Amino acid sequence: MIAEQQFLDQIQDIRDKVFRITKRILVSQEEAEDATQEVIIKLWNLGHEKRNGFKSIEAYSVTIAKNHCLDRLKSKQAQVLTFKEAIAVPKTVSLQKEIEATDDLNWVTHLINQLPEKERMIIQLREIEHYDFDQIATILEIPEGTVRVYLSRTRKKLRNQFLEIQKHGL
Repeated sequence: MIAEQQFLDQIQDIRDKVFRITKRILVSQEEAEDATQEVIIKLWNLGHEKRNGFKSIEAYSVTIAKNHCLDRLKSKQAQVLTFKEAIAVPKTVSLQKEIEATDDLNWVTHLINQLPEKERMIIQLREIEHYDFDQIATILEIPEGTVRVYLSRTRKKLRNQFLEIQKHGL
């Protein structure tokens, strides 16, 4: 009973993050909920001892979620969720500013969706989920320095592409 309660406490803390990751990768709310539930079941099936042996159960959970979702994508069971659905446009005082913000968000969404998978995941984990570099490195199974380089290059690429769009008024 104590192990069950500890598991429930751990899951409550990380369930929302796992759901946001699954929703970011998969299209529908239902797909994301199913994927989140499957991750929780996989974690439960690991057993108390193994779960407590992880340095970060949260990072492990996100890794399981990412891999599960990528497997689903590879099997053509889902589509990629747009960045726009993950970010809310802030309400502003002026309707014109709100329209401009929505337009900018649409362009950023388009640019992010054009990124390679690894770059999209790094942007998601760092900018939306606010993970630390070491956590991202663990999740993506790449060195921390590589995460920093990818993030820096991706930000620069997105910034340049966005400025180019603004410059040309596309």
